[in-house]
Amino acid sequence: MSCRRRGSLAALIWLVLSLAASASHAGPSLLHATARDRASQDLPWSTLTPLMPPSGVTLAAGGWRASEPALIGEELPGLGGLRLQVAAAARGPWRWQPGLTWHEGREPRLGFEGSAIAYELGEAVHSEFYASVQRRHWGPGWAGSLILDGAAPAIPALGWRRAVVQASDSPWLSWLGPWGADVFVGRLQGHREPARPTIIGMRAQLSPTRRLDIGLSRTMQWGGRGRDESTSSLLNALLGNDNVGFSGITAENEPGNQLAGVDLRWLLDPASQTSIYTQVVGEDEAGHLPSRNMVLLGVDARVPTEAGALRFFAEFADLLAGRVSGDPRPLAAYRHFIYAQGYTQQGFSLGHPVGGDARLATAGWLYRRGPWQTMATVSAGRAEPTAQFFAPGRILGANASLQWQLDADHQLGAGAGWWSDRASRRHVLQVWWRGQAW
Repeated sequence: MSCRRRGSLAALIWLVLSLAASASHAGPSLLHATARDRASQDLPWSTLTPLMPPSGVTLAAGGWRASEPALIGEELPGLGGLRLQVAAAARGPWRWQPGLTWHEGREPRLGFEGSAIAYELGEAVHSEFYASVQRRHWGPGWAGSLILDGAAPAIPALGWRRAVVQASDSPWLSWLGPWGADVFVGRLQGHREPARPTIIGMRAQLSPTRRLDIGLSRTMQWGGRGRDESTSSLLNALLGNDNVGFSGITAENEPGNQLAGVDLRWLLDPASQTSIYTQVVGEDEAGHLPSRNMVLLGVDARVPTEAGALRFFAEFADLLAGRVSGDPRPLAAYRHFIYAQGYTQQGFSLGHPVGGDARLATAGWLYRRGPWQTMATVSAGRAEPTAQFFAPGRILGANASLQWQLDADHQLGAGAGWWSDRASRRHVLQVWWRGQAW
């Protein structure tokens, strides 16, 4: 199919993102990497700060060559490698943060995960425009997000965000309470049919009361080589006019694939920071509302002790679209007839790491005491015959990691993991060292 005329703004975006995506980026989908990274940065849910690698020089050895998703987390993917991450620097309204990663696996990869440049719009606005290669985690879940997961490989993107969820100074917006937002457009990698599709993401978070947090998220795959990438196609996608059979939409001019949903977090006990949370994301649309939903439920708590700090979580995700409403739709979750490689980045799920048509329960804890930090997760679930990444039947997984802060500038760590489905069993052990070089 011939590609229709593109608008000048779209052409500019394509040029910038094509340059940003010229190198391969590291980072396979690792189920417990989300929990590990969020816990290590001690990020509250009410933030839109991207998940960033720790600054300094990191060397890792061990790991495995597998390219398929696994219930295993590593410091660096594959057989290990080298990561350089510079702390953020600023000059006037400009802020930048270089990052470089090389890792050895089935194919050596060089990437720029963690790199970003941003232009701050001032304290009155509390927001910034940015270009980055960063991971995002949208939602309250520790082991996974149904719509955009922190374990997915980083996406080169341009965007605007109000990263810190705080009250607005404007009288027109102060009634929202603390709020934040992120809007970005990026280029997906690892797609062949069609090649080079675009991803657009939008999220708003608000806290109308001290105990309630609300998140609204929407993502869309749009265009790609040979698809309609005109301004009218983009407007149809943004307006939700993208279902075949409505408003003149056909299989040939359908803009793309969309997901949307809501997540809620309720603080039960401020003293122990115990919360319950849920996320509901639709794989389809009916009446301009999400339908054929997937669901995630969980609980977490932070427990201070005399000797250290303990944090734990437990959550369950059902990734068969529509099953929660009694209308199960196999082969719908994270898949679409336009995009043969599905809702993926470099072949790994952009949504929950376990992929579509599966259920998974995960429990985990993080314990800190002096220079030591330990973490462990266990997972159990079941893959349907139509599962996206796992063989049908039982899924089991476990991870553990240990980190030792040698001094203010050096750390040692080790992580081990194991998982199995009906077709295979895998295990991994990786050790790493991190130091400050500047």
